[in-house]
Amino acid sequence: MIERLKKYWVFLLIALIGINYAGFYLLWESMGISDALEHVESEHVIRTLKQKDFVYTLFVDAVLILDFSLILLLLFMGGRKIVQLIIKK
Repeated sequence: MIERLKKYWVFLLIALIGINYAGFYLLWESMGISDALEHVESEHVIRTLKQKDFVYTLFVDAVLILDFSLILLLLFMGGRKIVQLIIKK
């Protein structure tokens, strides 16, 4: 797995940036939906907006989980490298 990361890290970085951009865009749209929910009176429109908000929230949560897991992976890899350097000395 580490060898694949070394080989395709540029593509993974571009994909991660794209996913984060989409997550922040959907977060911005979700705030607009929350504002629109205050002014809408139709039950059908309220239901539709709540469904969109739920899907957007799921995607944003998935992006956050992906980011935190990537941070933990990088910390693990860095910690392992530091321990290897300490053991060699």
